[in-house]
Amino acid sequence: MQKTEHKNIRKGDVWLIDNANAVGHIQKGIRPHVIVTQVTGETVTVAPCTSVQKKTHQKYVIEILPTKHSGLTTISFVLLYQSFAADISLLQEKIGHLDENEIARIQVEYIKYVTD
Repeated sequence: MQKTEHKNIRKGDVWLIDNANAVGHIQKGIRPHVIVTQVTGETVTVAPCTSVQKKTHQKYVIEILPTKHSGLTTISFVLLYQSFAADISLLQEKIGHLDENEIARIQVEYIKYVTD
């Protein structure tokens, strides 16, 4: 696996991560994840995305529309309640970056999540 450099990772980036070993209700397989926090050492906080709309009724879910810049091809839902610390070596491919309004919406909801 190619080493991911810190300078290429920013809050709001959308990266593919393979959660092949996920258990329970954690999102499985290769899927987009949003970088929720800046790089700290070799670790970032990421939140998986899903296109399944039934997740929208849950707390700490942000809807993101697909754009050329985000790299998302369908309406996606950022599952902040499934966010986790990930070693940057897990980041496989950067597919896009969210706009400032989307990043701000995610940050507000993430703060609610971690302080709830």
